[in-house]
Amino acid sequence: MIRARKTIDRLEPYRPPEEGRAAMLRLDFNENMAGCPPSIARALRRAMTPEWFTVYPEYENARRALAGYFHVSPDELLITNGVDDAIMLICNTFVEPGDFLVTLAPTFAMYQFFHEVAGGKVRYARYDDQLQIPVKTLLDAAGQKSRWMAIANPNNPTGTLIAKRDLKLLLESVPQTLILVDEAYFDFSGMTILPWIRKYPNLVVSRTFSKAFGLASLRIGFMFANRKLAGLMRRSHAVFAVNGAAVCAAVEAIRHEKQVRQYARAIVENRAELCLQLNALNIPYAPSAANFVLVHAGRHAGEIARRLRTKKILVREWSSDPCLEEYLRITVGTKPQMKRLVENLRRLRPLFSASDGRRPWRSLAASPLREWL
Repeated sequence: MIRARKTIDRLEPYRPPEEGRAAMLRLDFNENMAGCPPSIARALRRAMTPEWFTVYPEYENARRALAGYFHVSPDELLITNGVDDAIMLICNTFVEPGDFLVTLAPTFAMYQFFHEVAGGKVRYARYDDQLQIPVKTLLDAAGQKSRWMAIANPNNPTGTLIAKRDLKLLLESVPQTLILVDEAYFDFSGMTILPWIRKYPNLVVSRTFSKAFGLASLRIGFMFANRKLAGLMRRSHAVFAVNGAAVCAAVEAIRHEKQVRQYARAIVENRAELCLQLNALNIPYAPSAANFVLVHAGRHAGEIARRLRTKKILVREWSSDPCLEEYLRITVGTKPQMKRLVENLRRLRPLFSASDGRRPWRSLAASPLREWL
């Protein structure tokens, strides 16, 4: 019998989203709910000649164009197959078996996933019942021997931000620890520390075009670091890791930044309106800097999600985990989409637990998950 490595044997299988989502109102996976700029589809149609399909992708011109857009040098940028590829690249380059990763609990599952595939171990800095992560908690978890730290900022699924002053303290307090700040939701928060890659030699920043830019299907992401760190990661990166269609779409997308920014501003406005409606319904939620809102629905959260699904509305729920089964994560969409959602939430209001002054976020830190996507 051919056996896998012990680290693979221990991994829980990942549960991808159910298929058949295209015909639904997809408020479950934080995707762009208005569609990418039409010019991107037109650019792909022009590029995709029969001969184009036969040629391996080329990156240098795209890297220069994208570096200009992000205000970095081409040597400080890696184009990746989504942020997942960027995380895997960190693990492939720097993680030895037994090394420690420090990350938030809960947070994006892929940090833990790829680190454990590499044979590493994980320490968690857990949110408190006010949905705060004190910087001391992160520093205590890091200690002196952590190989790297992963911070989604804003965090998924909470939508919360860690302040710049705290990130600065982290970077300066553990200079021997590589710190990834994942800015996947930057377009909705407006907060970035990307310029800091030249100041802090232990900083890596990641971005994606899967959210505001609407290119989730093409899997295009970016990683930024100083020339030395970026050069090390480039050594372990697959030669043709990113497909030509994704590169073509990314270069076209940055030509239409104004349209993407307009979409992001609209989502921020719709997020604020959704929160007002949740207040009116007396449904607790976490203040969010991303394109989603985490809601405390109570013990009937799974039933609420199932009933919404019968109305062809998808939201993210975790009924399989006793620590998270009371929570729903709702992607923010267009005004008509949010109106439709709120109308259905209003009908389902009797199923929500009443807000009685308790602290509904206590259980979020009770156990780490592999399913926060």
